[in-house]
Amino acid sequence: MTVVQKLRMRGFKSFARPTELVFGNGFNVCIGPNGAGKSNIMDALCFVFGKISAKSMRAKKSANLLYNGGKEGTPVKNAEVAISLDNSNKTFPIEANVVEISRIVNQKGNSFYRINGERRTRQQLLDLLYAGKVDPEGHNIILQGDITRFMEMATEERREVIEEISGIGVYEDKKQKAMNELEKVEGKLSEADIILKEREVHLRELKKDRDSALKFKDLQEKIKSNKATYLSLQIKEKEARRDDVDKRIKETQDEIDKINDKINKLKKSVDENKEEINKLNFDIEEKSEK
Repeated sequence: MTVVQKLRMRGFKSFARPTELVFGNGFNVCIGPNGAGKSNIMDALCFVFGKISAKSMRAKKSANLLYNGGKEGTPVKNAEVAISLDNSNKTFPIEANVVEISRIVNQKGNSFYRINGERRTRQQLLDLLYAGKVDPEGHNIILQGDITRFMEMATEERREVIEEISGIGVYEDKKQKAMNELEKVEGKLSEADIILKEREVHLRELKKDRDSALKFKDLQEKIKSNKATYLSLQIKEKEARRDDVDKRIKETQDEIDKINDKINKLKKSVDENKEEINKLNFDIEEKSEK
């Protein structure tokens, strides 16, 4: 069972000055005349436990929870309520034997939460309180008119209240939150599936473009290879024809050389014959004269 050790208030509603209430282990009662601030103590408990609705704490808005200065006082800039809970039996998942929860609200209505002096979110605070079966929106705190309203409730509404008191309502809330989160996730999955299908279509188009580009590149390589082969064949053919022409030129040149040799020999023979003829003519002329 969760046990409250003390409650400290500063600037909250009628508690302008720091006020601390220490609670004993037995039954604790706060008594006083009307307007003394008894109900404000209950509002402080609701406030520090993270209750959101300002109307449930008898205020139009969160900023109205601050001490307004009254007729002669000075309005405060922020209000703080802190509560110390016994954790000697480790009801809460914290190593410390005392859990101190504090909440501060400023003039703009913004709230800040701390657990043992460390800044925390409201959800983190609620998760901690749920471990001790404390629900700010539940029935841990019975306000004025709650009993009458409970008796006047319909059967279904009364059953829901009993479920909340027994702790089932917390799990229903968590279940509903989980269902809402699941619905959001399913929505995101649907969006992701649509995007994925679009990407798959785009990928197929890109694959076609890639295949066409690869085919074009392969054809270009084949064209280059065929061109090289064709040029190589032409070069070989030209070289073969050149070699044949060179061979024929050499053969013809050899024949020309042979013919030239014959011509030279014939010329030489002609010259020799001419000399012989000249010699004979000289001899004839010489003999004729004689």
